[in-house]
Amino acid sequence: FCRFSANNCQKAVIEDTLFISPERLSKMAKNISAYFDIPDVSLFLEGNTFIGSENTFNFRIKPDGDKLMSSVWYGMKCFELSEMSDEHEEEKSAEGLAALIHHIDGEYGKYMKLVESGEVKGRRTYKPEQKTE
Repeated sequence: FCRFSANNCQKAVIEDTLFISPERLSKMAKNISAYFDIPDVSLFLEGNTFIGSENTFNFRIKPDGDKLMSSVWYGMKCFELSEMSDEHEEEKSAEGLAALIHHIDGEYGKYMKLVESGEVKGRRTYKPEQKTE
């Protein structure tokens, strides 16, 4: 039985189970990427790597000891065959992941400006020919 309304029940269970204050939980919930769907820190605490992309912007988040490392590259090639345009590290924690995501979002903003200026090529979108009758 939950002593809170249905909307707050899950939040209360999380807070009671993990001993996270409502203020900290609220702060963590606001640290979501503006552009990418990145998993929560539990994926990285278990030692997993995450790779994401949008257009020709690519990034990788990988745990390394007590750190989370991010790498950013542009283009259609895989991580191993690409030149990194940015590398960054933060502590391996929810707060560290939030800071890393914020950094990746900033790098994506830089990338969009480079694409707009023509310095970096973005992927062309396929547009089917219009049928004329």
